[in-house]
Amino acid sequence: MKKIIFLSGTKGGTGKTTLALNTSVLLSYLWREATHYPVVYVDLTPNVGTAALILLGDVLASWGRPSLSDYVAGRLAEPLRAFYIRRWNTEKGAFQIVFTFMTQDVPLSRRQLEYVFSVVESRLRPRLLVVDAPPLASDSPVAGLVDYVVPVVTPDVTAIEATRRYQDAVGGARLKPVLNMYIPSYPISVLHSAPWERVVENAFGEPPHVVPYDRLVQAVRQALEVEVLKLKPAESPAVKAIVEYARYLSTRVG
Repeated sequence: MKKIIFLSGTKGGTGKTTLALNTSVLLSYLWREATHYPVVYVDLTPNVGTAALILLGDVLASWGRPSLSDYVAGRLAEPLRAFYIRRWNTEKGAFQIVFTFMTQDVPLSRRQLEYVFSVVESRLRPRLLVVDAPPLASDSPVAGLVDYVVPVVTPDVTAIEATRRYQDAVGGARLKPVLNMYIPSYPISVLHSAPWERVVENAFGEPPHVVPYDRLVQAVRQALEVEVLKLKPAESPAVKAIVEYARYLSTRVG
């Protein structure tokens, strides 16, 4: 089992959850015949993150359900009781993703998270575990526990710098960075007098994978739907770019 985190440092609003969730769903589909639970998605955002709300399918669906917060607080002895399955049926067969979430902002230790990961690996045997964490602090329990890091930035100097600083603290091999919400009509960073793509390349040492800003993606997100399951690549440049990145990940971590 490989472990990966989509990282934006201390900066929120970069769309890392959109990328993490959509690529996780796509990889679950691509690997649906390889293993029963191809991808496990761990949403560490307190008070139920956006990804968990989408996978649950209802803003009220988390009420009364055991969550990872219950295990961390000692109210749940078995962490897998806080994991759930979301299943989809397609013309080419069914596929599913396993996920968990936090309902409360409780202190999570590295030891607890490491144990959860070990239980998932031994009991579920996924190919990939995806971590979706809130903006990280320097003492994040995720540090040192992941194999890969995907830096996700927007055309914003502070977002790029924050992510660059925290990628080393988290550890893991850096994968191709993502320049998200890119607007082609505004290609230049005024501060650097250079294209945003070059700014990101200078920060991370590799040209970024560009995901353009797309209003259709924002509309689908408001409806609590997974974008790649509702929009076709031909009608959404952002979805097309996300599909391409999922294929890249399948070759690197699969």
